[in-house]
Amino acid sequence: MAIEFRPAGKRDRPAILELFEVAFKTGASADDLAWKYDANPHPALSALAIEDGRALGFIGALGTRYRGAEIDQRGNTVVDVMTRPDTRSLGHAGLFKRLGDVFRRINADAGTLFDFGFPHERARKIEERLFGCRMAEPCGERGRPLDAPPLLGRLRRRLLRLREGEPFGRAQEGLAEVLHARSGWRTDRSPRTLAWRFSRPGFAYRTFQLLDVRGRSRGYAVVSIRDRKALLVDLQVRSETDGSLADLLAGVQERLAGADAVRMVLRSPLEGLLGRRLVDELGFAPEPSDTVLLMHPIADGFDFLAPGRTFDYRFSDHDVF
Repeated sequence: MAIEFRPAGKRDRPAILELFEVAFKTGASADDLAWKYDANPHPALSALAIEDGRALGFIGALGTRYRGAEIDQRGNTVVDVMTRPDTRSLGHAGLFKRLGDVFRRINADAGTLFDFGFPHERARKIEERLFGCRMAEPCGERGRPLDAPPLLGRLRRRLLRLREGEPFGRAQEGLAEVLHARSGWRTDRSPRTLAWRFSRPGFAYRTFQLLDVRGRSRGYAVVSIRDRKALLVDLQVRSETDGSLADLLAGVQERLAGADAVRMVLRSPLEGLLGRRLVDELGFAPEPSDTVLLMHPIADGFDFLAPGRTFDYRFSDHDVF
């Protein structure tokens, strides 16, 4: 039977789960794939190569919207990329390239201009060679010891409150509007999207909201503990120039006392006001990273590298966090 290349659907989930186990030598979670591909408020198009009911390759897309002063556009990030190890011995040497071409075509037809990913060095070389991807920059990461002197927040004087576990809802709507109107671009930060993003099965997150006296969000942080690091999986503030950033980080550092972590780490662009303030004012220092921001062309003739220079990314834009 000939290999069929087409968009993946729910009916293909058993075949994709079996392929995942063969490709990565570990089982995938059906609940996690349902969260990623079914519950996501921004559906995306993934591509599948299948032969006689057996999945040979899969490129999964985690959907979002690209939001900024100059953009409000359907988008995605490339996540689950896998092929069956025996495809080459079966004479399917070009399968991965053909699958990538189908993935690009179906997403271009749906109106996606470009997408992105965060591969390590080996995967970067493969994706550049086969799919025309290009590196925008090495990922910027900055960290601060949790046992460093406390940050000088001014929560009491500013009449602000830090609440842990506050749900993403109406209090956050005004903040989302501010973020989506900024120059450059970022992935969608609407309350519905954030509520979905940080409800992932099997993942533990601690969420912190900085609220003013009227209950409106001045900023938020989401923390995940990994390898003795308190990763600031997402951190956003209404103003990157006032004291909200220090207030938020001071409160988070205080609440993390006793956590199984030694450093607090944030991923954000190499350049930009946020990164400069972290290093110049708040005691953060550059952290090593083996990951790069890779841009992937979708629409013909679109300058897909240009958005990479203004992408305000965080750990949460990478599906492994």
